[in-house]
Amino acid sequence: MTRLIKAFFVLLFISPLAAMAAEPYQEGVHYFRLDTPVPTQTKDKVEIAEAFWYGCPHCFTLEPTIEAWKKTLPEYTSFRKVPAQFSPVWKNHAQLYFTVDALKLGTAAHEDVFAAIHKQGRKLDTQEEMVQLLSKYGVSEADFKKAFKSFGVRNQMRQADAVVRGSRLTGVPALIVNGKYRLSAQSAGSNTEMLKVAEYLMEKESKQQ
Repeated sequence: MTRLIKAFFVLLFISPLAAMAAEPYQEGVHYFRLDTPVPTQTKDKVEIAEAFWYGCPHCFTLEPTIEAWKKTLPEYTSFRKVPAQFSPVWKNHAQLYFTVDALKLGTAAHEDVFAAIHKQGRKLDTQEEMVQLLSKYGVSEADFKKAFKSFGVRNQMRQADAVVRGSRLTGVPALIVNGKYRLSAQSAGSNTEMLKVAEYLMEKESKQQ
């Protein structure tokens, strides 16, 4: 009987440790669980949100990788970008991001914004500069300003800001998985590892759907 009791306690204490060792990534190290989940746009899919800023050089470097990675995501997932708004300039660029979306200009226009800032040294911190950049897509100044100041764009900005701040993010790029976990290249170890951790969390969440 004594041996059985000892064996029971050994299993009781060792099993959780063995389970932790079996997990490839650890909560509190590679990723962090949010105390209060943030809203997602999809209820029937596992959402991956990328917090970013057009002016962030790391976001610019990551962009091609993210675009390629998006195409490999399982059908049970959904992806969206969430522009962070930590300063007036960031907020202005967030408004530009949602304006480009509202005007349905597509991925190419977003790439042009990134390139204008990081390759051409343009700040894009005024509406005039933004209109000039997007004029190649046939966007008039009137159409741009109408979308830029629209209720829809401002509402999306409020929602994005709530997600970023609710996730307790202090920098970008970062990923928020299903409104429950946040992670970054810094916590994961690299951009490549960040995507692997995200995939691990996506699969974990899919089993709970």
